[in-house]
Amino acid sequence: MKTNTASRPPNSVRRANADERAGGYRRKLLEVGARLFVEKGIANVSVEQLLGHAGISRATFYGCFENKNELAAAILLPVFESGALDLEQLVKLSPDDAAGRLIDVYLNLWKEHRDAVLLTTKLEPAAFAYLRAEHDAFNTALKRALDIIGSGGHLRNDSTKLTLDVIAKTAIPLLRVYKNSDDLERLYKESMLALLFKS
Repeated sequence: MKTNTASRPPNSVRRANADERAGGYRRKLLEVGARLFVEKGIANVSVEQLLGHAGISRATFYGCFENKNELAAAILLPVFESGALDLEQLVKLSPDDAAGRLIDVYLNLWKEHRDAVLLTTKLEPAAFAYLRAEHDAFNTALKRALDIIGSGGHLRNDSTKLTLDVIAKTAIPLLRVYKNSDDLERLYKESMLALLFKS
């Protein structure tokens, strides 16, 4: 008996369709996860809540991510990767120009990855474990940029280490403070420049 397979797409087309669906599910989980994690914190969001808000099955979730901590890490990954690349560009500049552009790195991350930037202050050890290398690369690039800026005598406290501590404790919290302001960019830049650099 001959079967009719003419209506069924070839394997390569079915595979491409499955990959596209999986990519769509992954994007949806990244969007939903970012929103819920920022609102409630990673520990307070269950996989069931993620499934409900994303409208997907448990099997689909676990086909995309090992657990919710890996999802949180995937949300944050672009922040550390693109931030490190932007910071590495500052090392090629003069101390004056690098100082002028450092705050722009954080403002650009805010524009491109707002929820993920907010999530960085809620990162838990289990999620951080997935991002250690990228986080370390970001911090290394930031330290190198501050060393360049410091070589021009611009650091308010004359210390790369202290300036790193100031940035760690203020850069993201200040974005959170100004997040609903129509004048966020100016307020943030003026505040950070005053904290970090000599006038």
